[in-house]
Amino acid sequence: MAAPILVFGHKNPDNDAISAAVGYAYLKNELAKRAGSDAVYEACRLGGLPPETEWILGENGIEAPRLIESLSEGQQVILVDHNETLQSADGLDAAEIVEIVDHHRLGGLVTAQPLRFNAKPVGSTAAIVAREFEIEGVELPRGIAALLLGAMLTDTVIMKSPTTTDFDRDIIARTAAAVGVDPVEYGMSIFKCRSNPAELPVDKLVNADAKEFELSNGNKVYIGQYETVDLQAVLGREAEIREAIKGLVADKGYQFVLFFATDILAEGSQFICEGDTDFVNRAFDIDCTGKSVWMPGVLSRKKQVAAPILAL
Repeated sequence: MAAPILVFGHKNPDNDAISAAVGYAYLKNELAKRAGSDAVYEACRLGGLPPETEWILGENGIEAPRLIESLSEGQQVILVDHNETLQSADGLDAAEIVEIVDHHRLGGLVTAQPLRFNAKPVGSTAAIVAREFEIEGVELPRGIAALLLGAMLTDTVIMKSPTTTDFDRDIIARTAAAVGVDPVEYGMSIFKCRSNPAELPVDKLVNADAKEFELSNGNKVYIGQYETVDLQAVLGREAEIREAIKGLVADKGYQFVLFFATDILAEGSQFICEGDTDFVNRAFDIDCTGKSVWMPGVLSRKKQVAAPILAL
């Protein structure tokens, strides 16, 4: 029997990265059965389970995807919710990428073979995966539907993020109807099941949903986001957060680390930055040197935070 084709999202996985991997692996296995193929697809993850993902998996009796740390030479893989080597599994250069399903910018990957690349400028990878079920005419089980719906709602911040499109709204509406829930109520219940930010270890708070990016000068930066319904609990730990991200700058050699806490209810984010804060100040026309800054309307790392930084 051939080795399974591994399906996984990025390092420090968020709800979308893990949910999209589980959903897409299920779809690919169903398509393989339909075609009479012996190919097997296995959902994996490159980090711990976010609390909301663990909750949804448990509620729907879905086994958590296997944790992997590196890839073997020649391993066939499908990347979901990312397409940048920095954000992917160690050993990716020696693996064979057979597909990518994503909603981010192109990150400079080069492949030896042609591949299926399904990328859309929409709010979540889970929405793309849910649409693929419809296109392929494969029934979406209720548990997988609930998982994908949760990822759509967390990645679009319950459809408040500027990354949300009509494509997302339509897929969310149809999937919520299939699951039998109100999408806004379901989204709020998911966000509320996250760990109390006042009790979360600071390294988990800072790294829960963080990604590395490479600037045009070749330097690397680290941008982390924590979405919450209790912003004050996060801001009460600003001194701890600063020490943690200072440590990341020193240990990893980042040009800067930007952590921002997103208030889902107030629809904005508080920036906390260490390292080359002048770079961040220029990108956003702010002064975040030695102090945190409230950024009204900023909800999306991809569109409103990473994009201005990577454009410099």
